[in-house]
Amino acid sequence: MTDRYADAVRARRAELRAERAALSGSHRVELRSELALARLAVADLVATALRQLAREVRERVAGGDRTRVPADVATAVAAISDAVDDELSGALVPAVRRIAGVRRLVLPDGWPELPPSRTPAVEDVFARPRTPLLAGALEGITLWRTALVPVAALPLLGLPVLGGPALAPLAIGVTVAGLVVAVRHRRAHVERAVLQRAADEALAAARAQLDADVARRLLELERAAGAELDDAVQRRRVVVEAELRELSPAVAGA
Repeated sequence: MTDRYADAVRARRAELRAERAALSGSHRVELRSELALARLAVADLVATALRQLAREVRERVAGGDRTRVPADVATAVAAISDAVDDELSGALVPAVRRIAGVRRLVLPDGWPELPPSRTPAVEDVFARPRTPLLAGALEGITLWRTALVPVAALPLLGLPVLGGPALAPLAIGVTVAGLVVAVRHRRAHVERAVLQRAADEALAAARAQLDADVARRLLELERAAGAELDDAVQRRRVVVEAELRELSPAVAGA
């Protein structure tokens, strides 16, 4: 006749041995693996979001109102930082909890606590003074060329280049008008170039700060969660070992 009690004891001992094997330190390896996967996912998220933001900034700089670009870039970078936080909270935290759950570890509610993020500060990058490369020389060349254009265009109007005092007011007026247009065009071009360079620097700074912040948070999480897992694993091992000792005499007696 089958001894159901002895079979149940043996089955339970097998479960406990398997659980004890899972408490041998593999939790640390799994934790590092989850952290590495999270870092890759976040890096991809940040790269994709910043590429999209860079395209939008180029369109804004080349097009309409540019006065809002620094503030809008700062807002967009803050949104990317929030998306990183959502990714870590929504994917990494549950994964770390599963490491504890499969081992039946007892940990506080809300564990693990994700280290707070630090939103990148990019508005200061736009405030840095910048001198456009060769702006003065290029502007001077442009103005001199522009000044010569109206004079060169006089023959096309049926007027001599050296028309004497009679044509002087016309030549001067045309030249001045051309200079005004050239100066405005050149100034707008320089402003766009400076703003685009500032935006590129701001996005590069944002990426560096986001990467550094994620690295910091994951390192802090590994230290804190790893230590808490170690303690929980040790407590669970004590319980498992005690139950195994209790079942040994029962099997012998059976």
